[in-house]
Amino acid sequence: MTLEEILALPDIGQKISYLKKGRKTELPDRCKLWDDWNPKRHEIMVDKEKYPDRKVLEKEAEKVFDEKTGKTYEIEAQYKTEPVNRISIPLEQDIVNIQTAFTVGTEPSMDCTPTDDDEKKLLDAVKAVFKSNKIKYQNKKIVRSWLSELEVAEYWYVTDDDSFWAKFWKKVKTTFGGKVKPTKKLKSVLWSPFRGDKLYPFFNDEGKMIAFSREYKKKLMDDSEVTCFMTITDKMVYQWDLSKGFEERVAFAHGFPKLPVIYAYRPEAYCKKIKTFRIRLEKLLSNYADCIDYHFFPLLKLIGEVTGFIGKTKDRKVKLEAGADAQYLTWNQVPDTVKFEAETLTNMAYDMSNTPRISFETLKGVGKASGTAFRFMFMGAHMAVENHGEEIGSFMQRRVNFLVSALGAINSSEFSKASQTIDIETDLVPYMIDDLNDKVTTAVSAVAGGIWSTR
Repeated sequence: MTLEEILALPDIGQKISYLKKGRKTELPDRCKLWDDWNPKRHEIMVDKEKYPDRKVLEKEAEKVFDEKTGKTYEIEAQYKTEPVNRISIPLEQDIVNIQTAFTVGTEPSMDCTPTDDDEKKLLDAVKAVFKSNKIKYQNKKIVRSWLSELEVAEYWYVTDDDSFWAKFWKKVKTTFGGKVKPTKKLKSVLWSPFRGDKLYPFFNDEGKMIAFSREYKKKLMDDSEVTCFMTITDKMVYQWDLSKGFEERVAFAHGFPKLPVIYAYRPEAYCKKIKTFRIRLEKLLSNYADCIDYHFFPLLKLIGEVTGFIGKTKDRKVKLEAGADAQYLTWNQVPDTVKFEAETLTNMAYDMSNTPRISFETLKGVGKASGTAFRFMFMGAHMAVENHGEEIGSFMQRRVNFLVSALGAINSSEFSKASQTIDIETDLVPYMIDDLNDKVTTAVSAVAGGIWSTR
């Protein structure tokens, strides 16, 4: 069935069922993803069967003779439960945050050469929309959601706000020339699994997304929740309340020439391949913490008879009979093996995800390193950004293309023609520490070699 045939069905329940089937991939298991993302939900913290608390002997079993009956009864041993150490490590969060910073910590570039004044105004309008929507911060939320939640969608809509255009036209120093000033402002909102959304992109046989649906819960004033289903096409927006017998609540035209939803998906979480390292590391550190708690104070091993103690505090001695011995129990090798495994697992987790460890300990020895050294150090992260660009780069480009067409629709008198001819290309720029000394050295060498002029 085509999208038009599905939307024309009289049975709303059947219509929603078919719209959900337009999704070509599995719906992300947001509960499992959240358990991996949130350190409080890690296995070491919540699975009491796999990692039980410790039973400690409080009173040993004993036999008691009852004089009245002449029988001996055995009283069972008494135990108390003590909590074990449970150390969770937010490894996924750290790796994803570092990857996010390298991917969009520097704003993606926008390359455009306007051919006339109208295209220049349109380019300025796109930049003004980015600024008013704080896109440089929203980009981080998008990449972070994409890496950890598998998918994210950005929905654009219009709202009444003429102050945006007043500021914009004053900035570009032009007037409306008697034309009607626009009153609509472009705004956006993010949808993702951790935000409570179930997303259903609808793709045709050619792999083009022709509709987008979202299922979510809405909380009412009486603290009750209503499950809603929303479908967006290239022309219309439909909404239904699923808890009221599929009652249709809203249907309106959004007024954009294109589908106002930008969508990004990945088949698995970025940190899935290092999950086993994190689980082992949490178990290792938790068990080692228990060992420290129980063996921190040294144990004295006595062989033979102890007749007493001599002296006080500093000069205290143990008095033994002939042939007796006393010595402290020591544990020499295990701490080194624990340290070796912990460091190996941590390094492998960051290496396997092409993520540099940004910490004081790892960077304190590179204070005088050049920009070239840092570029080699961050080469793995930059290669990861290039791989992210396959999806995130196209996401950014689709957003720019949509905004160009949307601005042309909102202010057709000024931007309609320019929106059809302008060419704006966006590209990811991996984050890099700026080394002014390297730039100066390069400039001096280029001028001295006659390649550059002083100007």
